[in-house]
Formats: sequence, C-alpha cells, structure tokens
Amino acid sequence: MKGKLSILRFLALILFLLKFNEIYARGKERSLDNQGDDDENEDSLNIADVPEPEANVTGCTRKKAILMHEIRTATQNQFPFMASIMSSKNEYVCAGTVIANGLILTTAQCTDSISYVLVNGTSDKKDDTTFSLHVIKSENFPSYTGPNTGKDVAVIYTEKHNNTLASKITLSNYTSAQLLNDVEVLGFGLNAEVGQPKKLQFVGLEAREKNEDVIRAYIDCIETKVSTCFRDKGGPVLFNNELVGIVTKGQPECTAEILSTYALNKHMVDALPTYSFKAWIDEKIAKAAEPGVEALEAYPKKPSYREAVIHIMTSSAYLKSNNVVFITIAYTLVLYF
Repeated sequence: MKGKLSILRFLALILFLLKFNEIYARGKERSLDNQGDDDENEDSLNIADVPEPEANVTGCTRKKAILMHEIRTATQNQFPFMASIMSSKNEYVCAGTVIANGLILTTAQCTDSISYVLVNGTSDKKDDTTFSLHVIKSENFPSYTGPNTGKDVAVIYTEKHNNTLASKITLSNYTSAQLLNDVEVLGFGLNAEVGQPKKLQFVGLEAREKNEDVIRAYIDCIETKVSTCFRDKGGPVLFNNELVGIVTKGQPECTAEILSTYALNKHMVDALPTYSFKAWIDEKIAKAAEPGVEALEAYPKKPSYREAVIHIMTSSAYLKSNNVVFITIAYTLVLYF
C-alpha cells in the first residue's frame, strides 16, 4: 500500500513539474513579444524625433566656386575705377564705373536728377579721399524707354580730369556669357540698412543663369554670418579684372547666415552683359578721346603717381649757388621736423 502511494506521489510531482515548465515557457514567450513591441514603439519615437530636412534645401554636392565669397568692405584705392553717382541734394543714387576720362558707365535707371559723381572713394560721402566731378549730361541706350524696356544701360559725361584721380576698367571682349562661371560684383551699401553709411563693398558670386540679355548670379555653399543681400545697382560685374556686365537689379532681402553644408541658392543680382552693348559704348569711348586729354591707367593698375615739384619764384633768371643750398637745407629741415 505504501509503495503505491509513493508511486502516485512521484507521478504527481512529475505532472506538476511539467505543468510548471509549460507555464514558464508561455510566460517567457509573452515577455519577449512585449519587449519587441516596446522596441518598435521606441524606434517609432526616435524616428519621429529626427527633424525632416527643409523642402527647398539640398546638400552642397557640387564643386565649390573658387571666387565665391561673402560680402567684404573695400579698402582705399582698391577699386580706383568705382564711382558713386550723387543727386543735387547730396544723396546717393547708384554705383557707376569709370570707363574713360570723363565717362561713367551705369544703368539708365540711375540717370534721373543726378548732379555729380565721386570717384575712387569708399563711401557715398565727400571726404578728403574722394574727388568730385560735375555731371555735364547723360545718354541712355537708344532702345531704353523705361524699366523693363530695352537695354538698361547709360553713360554719364563728366568734366575731364587728370590721370591721378582714378583708373578705368577695361571692357571684356568675350562674346558669350556661357564662358563665365564665378564673378565679383561691386556696389555701395550692399547690406546697409536705411540711414546707414553706404560703404564700397564687393562679393563673389556664381554666374549660374546666362543668356543674351541677362546674367543671374547666386551665392551659396559658403560659411558666413555676414548679412547677405545686394541693395544697389549700376555697379560693375568683373571677371579676370575686366568688365563683363553691369548690375540692373539687386536682391534687397538679406539672409543673416549661410552654411557651407546646405545649398541656399540665393539669387543676388541680375546683370546686363557688356557684349550686348559693347559696340555702342566703344563708339562713345572713341568720341570722348580728345587731343590733350590724359588717358587713364587700366585696372588693375592704380592711378598715375606724380611727385610734387617745388617751384621757387624769383625776379632773376637764376639763383646764386649759395641761395640754392640755403633753400635746399631749409626745405629738408621742414620735411624732417
């Protein structure tokens, strides 16, 4: 009898262990399933936390332009062909470019109510470093009758001057804008706010959209926190130190920061290519070349430098040698002290 009870107890224990093992296995399986669901939920949360890229922003995968750079402030005599066109109220109107002695190139939009120009300066204000030239007249391109009509280009005639005041820019002989890539564009107060002084500035851009009548230049893929816009017109577009266009329209909306990791594709200026009006302007330059009028140095050469000559007025035709020595010593002492 005792033997049978022992066998029954043993069988009951076996059944209990089997049942317990089954229950444990099911519990473990449910635990793994729950853990998988949690991982999926966590992954979903992580994915949701990742910000979506902006719709109009792409990475900078293209070759970065060599000349493209942020807006920079020019130094004195860095661009001796630059001119600021002023009104009779001493207000800044537009930028211009010296192309010959007495000739300033700009846009036709900039020729109303102008009075004088300041050449080879770095701001829109008269100071000891600038030279003022009176405006005689202006002449628009024949097809221009107003904004968005004809070629927006004009020449301003000023009084003649000696070649120590400014240099001239050379017009490029290129015949297709497709040859252009990176350009430098100049103007006054490119990112200046209303009421601020307009300093001479320049910026490196990519000539991206080009056709017979317009060059559209952009900036992107650089690292800068300089406020970026172009609040001027009439200024030159340069390539290889030659004039390839003039700015007819600038970008007034400023961007506070540009990153080198994203292509902003910021449109900065529209420019009129010089080859579209070169024959007309060459004729004006040829007619302005009068006998006895000093020719200007071509940029990148600086204006001609002349040493000061001391003239000693006397009543006789000559000076005695001891007087010459005395004057020379006296002048040397003045310079030295």
